[in-house]
Amino acid sequence: MEFVRVVVLSPLGPGPTPTFDYHLPEPLEGRVEIGSLVQVPFGPRPLYGVVVERPPVPAVEETRPVTALVDPRPVFLPVQIELARWIADQTLSPLHECLLMMLPPGVVGLTDSRLELTGDLPPDVRLSPLERHLVDLLRRRGPLTGAQIDRVFPHSDWRAAADRLVRRRILTRTPVLAPPRARPLQVTTVRLLPGTDTTEALKGLRAPVYRVVLDFLRAEGGPVDVSWVYAQTGCTRQHLDQLRRRGLVAFDLEERWRDPLEGRVFLPTEPLPLTPDQQAAWEKLQQAISHRRSAIFLLYGVTGSGKTELYLRAVGEILAQGRKAIVLVPEISLTPQTVARFAARFPGRVTVLHSRMREGERYDVWRRARAGLVDVVIGPRSALFAPLDPLGLIIVDEEHDPSYKQASRPAFHAREAALELARQTGAVVILGSATPSLESYLRAQRGEFRLLVLGHRILGHRQRLADLQAIYGVPQTRYQTLADGPSEARYLDLPPVQVVDMRAELRAGNRSIFSQALQRSVDEALARGEQVILFLNRRGTATHVFCRSCGYVARCPRCDVPLTFHETGYATPLLLCHHCGHREPRAEPCPRCDSPAIRPFGLGTAGLEAAVRERWPAARVLRWDQDTARTAQAHWNILQMFSDGQADILVGTQMIAKGLDLPLVTVVGVISADTALHLPDFRAAERTFQLLEQVAGRAGRGLMGGRVVLQTYHPEHYAITAVEHHDYLGFVQRELHFRREAGYPPYVRLARLIYRHTDARRAEVMARDLGERLRDALRQAGLPTTDLIGPVPCFFARRRGTYRWQIVLRHPDPSAFLRSVPIPQGWLVDVDPVDLL
Repeated sequence: MEFVRVVVLSPLGPGPTPTFDYHLPEPLEGRVEIGSLVQVPFGPRPLYGVVVERPPVPAVEETRPVTALVDPRPVFLPVQIELARWIADQTLSPLHECLLMMLPPGVVGLTDSRLELTGDLPPDVRLSPLERHLVDLLRRRGPLTGAQIDRVFPHSDWRAAADRLVRRRILTRTPVLAPPRARPLQVTTVRLLPGTDTTEALKGLRAPVYRVVLDFLRAEGGPVDVSWVYAQTGCTRQHLDQLRRRGLVAFDLEERWRDPLEGRVFLPTEPLPLTPDQQAAWEKLQQAISHRRSAIFLLYGVTGSGKTELYLRAVGEILAQGRKAIVLVPEISLTPQTVARFAARFPGRVTVLHSRMREGERYDVWRRARAGLVDVVIGPRSALFAPLDPLGLIIVDEEHDPSYKQASRPAFHAREAALELARQTGAVVILGSATPSLESYLRAQRGEFRLLVLGHRILGHRQRLADLQAIYGVPQTRYQTLADGPSEARYLDLPPVQVVDMRAELRAGNRSIFSQALQRSVDEALARGEQVILFLNRRGTATHVFCRSCGYVARCPRCDVPLTFHETGYATPLLLCHHCGHREPRAEPCPRCDSPAIRPFGLGTAGLEAAVRERWPAARVLRWDQDTARTAQAHWNILQMFSDGQADILVGTQMIAKGLDLPLVTVVGVISADTALHLPDFRAAERTFQLLEQVAGRAGRGLMGGRVVLQTYHPEHYAITAVEHHDYLGFVQRELHFRREAGYPPYVRLARLIYRHTDARRAEVMARDLGERLRDALRQAGLPTTDLIGPVPCFFARRRGTYRWQIVLRHPDPSAFLRSVPIPQGWLVDVDPVDLL
């Protein structure tokens, strides 16, 4: 008899996720492997589970049989199960949640229940209207599942009514499992049957379309999708059915892959000659890859220094060995340009995976990766879990970006998970950034990572620049030839940054949001036919609505934060909460004092766009933020339009700051450099420096060089002065000194514990109770209680209708310490948080 150890994919209460032993019935023997998705009996109900071990002897005397094998092939690689265990251990999350996170939606069916009437109702039974409707529905249609009833009563609390009826024994409830929602796409095809007398078979059919269909199928020479036949011949299904009845054609079902890159054309490219910096870095990368041993590289390269070319060469080397690669990018907005570069170098071997793809596309990309039909997967966090085997390389581009950390449970960091996956698979990891995180830089200084430096901005090669000059009619460029580099390569210095003190602008009488320096720069760029980027990391028309008579501020009733005013992008102007999505119409007059002096204040990207159109009415303006790009295709469309020169000025949030190569941009204007500089978070200065330096890197990447105008009210802040001089190392030294003195990462590790509840008093009581228990645990461990900060309300103290309290713990190993302290349900544990807001 064969035995399997299973993790059920359903919550089982607090504490570590247990495993359960089952035996395989005879029909399943030899078919179930580690990583297989199965159905198992669990108490009175069936559940989905994953086989994580094959013990020779079960841990219990009596075992129950596995009910069914859901997928004939394992849905997890063994290494993915080990990675899920590591994530569960590090984040104090249930193992089943870590496993489910790795699967595309729809692979695992939902747990449901079936309701049916127990018998005839007594004539005098009293029912509420909703209970009566539910009983009538079940009498009329028979037993129904919860999903079926949801479709009949989509906006009612029928489940509470059902609970009451079950308690009264009017209904019975039986647990059931819904089948997996994700399925292969099957299309109907039609083909011509050979050896049939066409003339005889068509007798009596006078419509010429029959002959057209047969000629079309004969020319195609094989099965054709019926929708294509309809489009090409003008026939209908009735015509095809008539031909089938006469023995001329046959229908088949054919499985088709749903490909997110279908229809995209990528022109193949060849490797570019390397500069001395690139060559030195490449030799170290190539050596590690050729030895097939795990190694971690931190590739610190200024913007435009050629990091992507090293990524491409590393992927090429891995593919030549028959291994596969994962390329992580922090934002979906970066995916189109990254995919274009890799797909052009490796045609037919690259795909993309992210959460905004259609469910069927995600399922098929996952299946193709599992079947070994793709070699390179590109995408944000979720792409790390593509089942590629054997895995040889993981690239984490813009490794410093906070979006690599998942905000919900399990709160894992994709960079750290990538390092663990590489350790288990023997893969090479390349962490790339123009502004590496302090954690990664310090680890490189300590020798944990191997540091590679690209210090020159290599933005072009002679032939490419000549082609661009011809296309755009540029007579000369500012590129220079490297004295010790290849003759084809051309380099350009980082763009000069002009810091403008907006306090001085006010004293000079300029009350515009555009400084005089920025206005001159934009005027000159537009006069020369060049492009401009204006950056503001806030969405909306205005940041808040304020009454100047009584001080009223329109606030979200669920989050207690000011509502942002959006004048465009929606059917009507409205006030919108960027935390929970609450929306309401703008109030006029003031709802508190009835004064007409209630006005929008502050500035967002929509308001900036309006100001740009007013100041430069002849310019073509595009806006790129979450309001204008809600889908991956919208991101691609905006990027393509701007890259093609269909707009002169691009207004945007941080989406425009990362990794984009826009050769006609010569001016970048930062409207407000202080947006996040003084937030109560120890990473505020680092985030500000990284974002501003990345934005500055968008300028001067093309033919004409460029410049950056940075507007601020705090020009003396060390983060601002570091950006002014592109001085990453100077900033790092100053910031690391502050972190060491204050006892913050990367010199210590933190854990952030957040409790949320709709009742403010209960949230406070629960937070204080856990705080006392953690202090007692610190005392017992001989550690200072000052390593516990809080409990205190979060900076955003109320969000989505819940009050939020937090506790911050300093500890060399927060996960191990917190495992020794029972954490009540309702707490979110975030080990190594990326912010404390």
